This record gives sequence, structure tokens and C-alpha cells, in this order.
Amino acid sequence: MSAIVLRWEGQPARQAPEAPEMRAVQQPRGAAAPSASPPPGWMPGIARRPIGANVSRGGRQGQRGLILHVQEGEGSLFERFSDRATKSSAHFWVSQAGEIEQYVSVHDRAWTQRAGNVEWVSIETSGFVGKPLTTAQVDAVARVYAWGAREHGWPLEVTDSPMGRGLGTHAMGGSAWGGHACPGTIRARQREAVMSRVRQSQQT
Repeated sequence: MSAIVLRWEGQPARQAPEAPEMRAVQQPRGAAAPSASPPPGWMPGIARRPIGANVSRGGRQGQRGLILHVQEGEGSLFERFSDRATKSSAHFWVSQAGEIEQYVSVHDRAWTQRAGNVEWVSIETSGFVGKPLTTAQVDAVARVYAWGAREHGWPLEVTDSPMGRGLGTHAMGGSAWGGHACPGTIRARQREAVMSRVRQSQQT
């Protein structure tokens, strides 16, 4: 247990245990901020980890919906997206266990899908293109989407058009969005399962 030194005039110093309420709490770099009452554009009840690089403040021109991505790796993307050399980011990330981190306010532009950044919110999912989302990930993506539907009017539908609205994929943007096949056919097909979870959550 750490201690503090107490001194009185005319008396020798002695040590006393530090009271719990006096103990300083050291937060690690990038520690998740409390999210009970987050600022506008931040989802409550999840890990809020704002990044200081690879983001453009403001400039959103609409809220068409959410774009599904695959990480092609595992582990939190906070450090990667905090590195200016990366030149990429996303609004949300979901672990295979269903943990959710938010790095960018949905009122700001993450550097995710080029031309699609101005109207779409992005979500990275841990794992690889050849493997499906876990059940926990499906539930977590549905949780993010349900919040977006409630707070920002995202429709309860799947879309494959950059001019549509709903739950889309990085691949649907073609060359204007970077020409990626992300998140792959397997995860793209799971969007209906995500939307089913969203609808179920709204019925309870």
C-alpha cells in the first residue's frame, strides 16, 4: 500500500496509510473514457477512445447509415488509428468477443472509405475476410446500428448502393471508395442477421 507523509509543527514526521479517497488514479494512455453521458455523436455504454490523428472534424453531409468492414487482424485498433503514418481510421471497432470501442464522433469524418466518409459511419470488425462474424459480433454490430437508428435515423434495411441508406459494405462503393472487397462475401451476407437482431431489440 502506498503512503503519504504527515507533518505537524514540533513533531517528527510519521507515515500513515493513504485513504482510499485520496489515492490518485493513474489512467493508461488511451484508456477508455466514461461513457454514461458522452458528448453528441458518441455512443453511450461503450468504450470511448477518441483518437487525435487520422480524422477530419465536421464535414459530414448526411447520415445514410453504417458501413461494415473487416479488420484482417485481431486486437484493438486504437494504437494503429492513433499513428499519423497509418492515414486511416474508423468510427467503431468490434472485437470477436463483442467489445465495442468508438474512436471518432459520428459527427466527424473517419478516414475509412474515401468518398463514402462524408455520409457514412464506419465499423471495423476483428477477424479475417474468410471467417464469419461471431455471434457476439453480430449482436454488437446490431447494438451500434440500433443506436444509430434511434439517434440518427438510420433505416432498418440492408443496402448495396452508395446512394442508398442502411447497413452497407465497403465493397459497394467501388473505386470511389478505394476499390476494396471488404468485408468479403461471408460477412456481407450476415447483415440480414444483424438487422434481424436490431428489429428484435426494438420489440422488447
